[in-house]
Amino acid sequence: MRIIAIVNQKGGCGKTTTAINLAALSAKRGSSTLLVDMDPQSHCAAGLGIPEEAIEGGTTSVMRGEAETIEPSELCWEIGHRFHVLPSTVMLSAVEARAHEDSGDVQMRLGMFLSRCQDRFDTCIIDCPPALGLLTFAALRAATEALIPVETGYFSLQGARRQWDTIEALVNRMGRTLPRWIVPTIHDPGSKLAAKILETLTQEFEPSLAPLVIREHESLREAASLGQPVCDFEPGGSAERDFASLLDWLDSLPQPETNSIPAVARPSSRAGEIMERLQGIRSEVPPTADRLAPLHSGSPIESDDGYGAVMTSHGVRFRQPGRPDQIVAVCGDFNGWSTSATPLRWAASESVFEAIVPLPSGTYRYQLVIDGRPGPDPFNIDAAPSGEEGPSTTSTLLVESIAEQA
Repeated sequence: MRIIAIVNQKGGCGKTTTAINLAALSAKRGSSTLLVDMDPQSHCAAGLGIPEEAIEGGTTSVMRGEAETIEPSELCWEIGHRFHVLPSTVMLSAVEARAHEDSGDVQMRLGMFLSRCQDRFDTCIIDCPPALGLLTFAALRAATEALIPVETGYFSLQGARRQWDTIEALVNRMGRTLPRWIVPTIHDPGSKLAAKILETLTQEFEPSLAPLVIREHESLREAASLGQPVCDFEPGGSAERDFASLLDWLDSLPQPETNSIPAVARPSSRAGEIMERLQGIRSEVPPTADRLAPLHSGSPIESDDGYGAVMTSHGVRFRQPGRPDQIVAVCGDFNGWSTSATPLRWAASESVFEAIVPLPSGTYRYQLVIDGRPGPDPFNIDAAPSGEEGPSTTSTLLVESIAEQA
């Protein structure tokens, strides 16, 4: 089974639109296709007319480890002939928040599920969330290829290189190769700026840039509002032709050396332990725990560099040391324990991750999320008591308003 992950941590780049329409067109051409939604926002379901209240299980059950005894057909929705969807729900965000409490390896669960689907589907398209956390990492582990949609706009261009380098670092950590390409999207052929940005993308990323563009089409928005792929909404139209060109190009590429999902084993087993060690040797990348120090270290650390959570006039500043190939975020009761809603940005000049979060006065519980793994802040000595909601091992934060501080 060919498994293509559609990934970009930037929202609004046409990721879900690309996933839906590429999958629908693949099925229309005769390939039995599965669209997997790994985004807790459930945009694939909305874009295909699946009622949110009717979704049960889906990727949430898969990533919780509840799908091992369930037939895949019971979790997937049949959208049309040869076209099925594994939808998501908002509860998928809780999987990342509680990943460290799970005894199994959550990163492997999607690949294990798809290995059970190999005889059912020829093609699988995975729509990843707009964050490079645990859910995206699981999708990249399961994938045989990846597409990175990049809008031909100024801010998208600015982040394209870091996006490419970060995904490359994640792939290297897996200890295997993953063919991947940048696809220019939401392109306005009449814009001189868009033409210049496309030229810059070509100069910087060729031959890893797809030799085509997905143009901006009003029909794509209209089709999504009606819960249809554009090949059903406007058959033979210019939007469908753009995705047809993308699919033609993908079909012309050499297939990956292995056309099957990489073998996985439960990490709790002896086989899983051996596989982890072999992957570490092949990739020559130290295990994650060794690379995160002082992040997620065993005991609180005193710091004179302003690390941890500090009140400023603009809000709470979360600041952590790290490495540029890491993905760092903060989750807490102030953002619903979402591990992707509040990312920390890398500041290369100081070798730190940082974000300022405006919060009203009050006491909060939070965790750091490093490469999809939540844990307490090593620079905060205040541990939170266990509660009914959220993870049990957290850090506490007291926020006072500027007036109260004065």
